[in-house]
Amino acid sequence: MTILLATDLYKERVLPTVYFYIASITLPLSLFLVALPFSEVVSISLALASIPLVLVLSWLGSPLIALNQQTLSIGQASIETKYLGKAEVVSPQEAFLERGVKLDSRAFTKFQIGVKQLVKIEIQDKQDPTPYWLIATRNPEVLAGLINKR
Repeated sequence: MTILLATDLYKERVLPTVYFYIASITLPLSLFLVALPFSEVVSISLALASIPLVLVLSWLGSPLIALNQQTLSIGQASIETKYLGKAEVVSPQEAFLERGVKLDSRAFTKFQIGVKQLVKIEIQDKQDPTPYWLIATRNPEVLAGLINKR
């Protein structure tokens, strides 16, 4: 989902895939079964309370990507756009290697559960030891295109 404000060129909250939410159904069921020997009311209450808790925590834990004329921000990290080099879309086939054996330990990374599309952004700041940012996004072509256009 992309939300554009007057100053933002690009804004996206990278939520987990639907499979994360399907798998999280096991949490309320587990809490219900664990608490059932103690009390039916407590077990139902715990199970029902855990559902919004999972939703809220998944929202709060999802990185927010924001690009404007001056900065690129991902979560709490931000960098001025003047230090951004070439941005390239990493194919889903290459993403496994980029997150693994090809990953530079100095790189800034921000991944999301189930999101296989990545953008690799070179950093051209001589003072910064970080060679590139590798981030998960649902719209890699759009983000890379906006970064490369400036």
